[in-house]
Amino acid sequence: MSRRRFVRGSVRLAVVSPLIQFAPLSALAQTSRFGLAERRTLRAAADVIVPAQNRMPAASAVGAVQYVAGVAGSDPALDALLFDGLQAIEANAMTAHSTRFDLLAADQQTTIIAGFETANLPAGFFPALRDLVYEAYYTQPRIQKLLGYNFRSGRRRTAPLETFDEERVALVRNMPPLFRQVTS
Repeated sequence: MSRRRFVRGSVRLAVVSPLIQFAPLSALAQTSRFGLAERRTLRAAADVIVPAQNRMPAASAVGAVQYVAGVAGSDPALDALLFDGLQAIEANAMTAHSTRFDLLAADQQTTIIAGFETANLPAGFFPALRDLVYEAYYTQPRIQKLLGYNFRSGRRRTAPLETFDEERVALVRNMPPLFRQVTS
């Protein structure tokens, strides 16, 4: 590319760029179709997938609902899939128990979510929901701290290494080879 062509292109970009309107990044998270009913169902379903236990909080307590809704809002296909799946969960709860999903007992909620896991209807719904809830939960610094995970941060590019413990690999070293020697 010649210098003249580069300068001409730069001038055109400088003239045209103020005319371009970009949506703010926060607007992407607001485009989800999730209403109050879907968010209630999502909160209860997320808490079935990652319930509170001992010192660990439930998924909804660390912002899983907002995270899933934000990710879904940035992808129309995912938004439609999750919306349809959450409505199907709600319809299943109304048909089976004549009440909203979020008002059911924990064991009833678990039974319904397990049914969606095995049936996987709508197709791809449960794996998408499960993965997003796990992502929302396990990427939280608060959860990582409770799990004892030391994420590298700051200017250092590597995490501190633990001292090597030979006992951890002793069983593997004593195993017979898992390969066959071949002569060339």
